[in-house]
Amino acid sequence: MEITTPEQAKALIRKWLDENNHAVKEIKDDAVTFHFEIDYPLGSMKRQRILQPKEYPGLVVLLNGVAIAPEHTEKLKHKTEDEKDAFYGSIRNDLLFLQNSYDMNMDEHDVAKQVQFSYEFYYDGLTKTKLYEGLLLNHRTLLYIVNRFNDEFGIPAMPKSQETIGTA
Repeated sequence: MEITTPEQAKALIRKWLDENNHAVKEIKDDAVTFHFEIDYPLGSMKRQRILQPKEYPGLVVLLNGVAIAPEHTEKLKHKTEDEKDAFYGSIRNDLLFLQNSYDMNMDEHDVAKQVQFSYEFYYDGLTKTKLYEGLLLNHRTLLYIVNRFNDEFGIPAMPKSQETIGTA
């Protein structure tokens, strides 16, 4: 079946999510034709979003992200610009050839505050396999960031409310 409308894409994606027993929440958002928030990995407290921006007909975007732990941002503040550039550069080099994208949100001192991941494809590539490949790739990229920051700065103390959600 060829997918040509947002309604078809939404229905098919929802069907697959339901078949795989994901907790699905529809998000009201005027900028998109549909927006799901799901548990991924299945049954976890981690969340990913699946949306179709009105601005880009036929595009499906998978999103997730991670906040940088306060302990890590504090340690980043004390690094020199060269040290920060080397750290961020190594992350850039590691992620350069992945099929998803990332955006590291920085403050005015070039300290990373959060990292967002996205995987995009058009309706002509919409398959259950493509959907789940994108979700898995975003999740693995999130785990890479968490591990990279933990390796560099140590494992942060997690408040009870965030233990299962994750922070880098």
